[in-house]
Amino acid sequence: MVSGKYSALAGAISREQRMANISANLANVNTTGYKKNRMSFESILRGEQQINQAEGINYSRIRDNFTEFSQGSIRETSSPLDLAIHDEGFFKVLSGDGVKYTRRGDFKLNGEGILQTGNNMAVLDESDQPIFIPDADTAKISVNTLGEVSVLTIDATRTVVGRIGVFAVNDTTLLNRDSDTLFSLKEGGSATSIEEPNLAVGSLEGSNVNMTEEMTLMIDTLRTFETYHKVIKSYSSMGDKLSELGTLG
Repeated sequence: MVSGKYSALAGAISREQRMANISANLANVNTTGYKKNRMSFESILRGEQQINQAEGINYSRIRDNFTEFSQGSIRETSSPLDLAIHDEGFFKVLSGDGVKYTRRGDFKLNGEGILQTGNNMAVLDESDQPIFIPDADTAKISVNTLGEVSVLTIDATRTVVGRIGVFAVNDTTLLNRDSDTLFSLKEGGSATSIEEPNLAVGSLEGSNVNMTEEMTLMIDTLRTFETYHKVIKSYSSMGDKLSELGTLG
């Protein structure tokens, strides 16, 4: 009976963790470039694994916690420094903890003419260098679909001053989520520059979270959690009855 109670407790804990996952997704449903988290579960049902690893208890546990990198919806903003990546690829940015990868493309210029993300991280070019835009106060700035940044000065001279790097990661399962939209590359992962990226200029990629899907998952998870909770209460009641029987006579 004790093993059954612990089995139900393991199931309840795993669903509680899934609820936290869903809540994070829903909180970022409107976050630019956000990629949703997903969980999968497994149970040790029988055989040597259950005897040796689970000590006879049928644990329900999280098998995998991963990020789903499917394309989010793309919306027009008309801002010349807003970029969205069609298909695969990531922007590379420089944070206080080193190089990171992101799909968030709401770029801007700081006071020194350095191209930055909306959360103040330098955007890197194909050579992992920050992009400096001269005469940013007086020149007209434009970006094309390949990521080339140009300035048009008051004398109508157009000059390409840099190119925003777009990188393909060899294995997205090696990307570790550091924050809502930032990822770092684990050991064994590599990133290569995409020669001809497909960028949507004046547009942003939204979150790939589907609110209806997340709400459905939330309801299902909550009901499963409540079922496990009822099982735990039933085992507790049975334990109390057994204790009472044990004291008779």
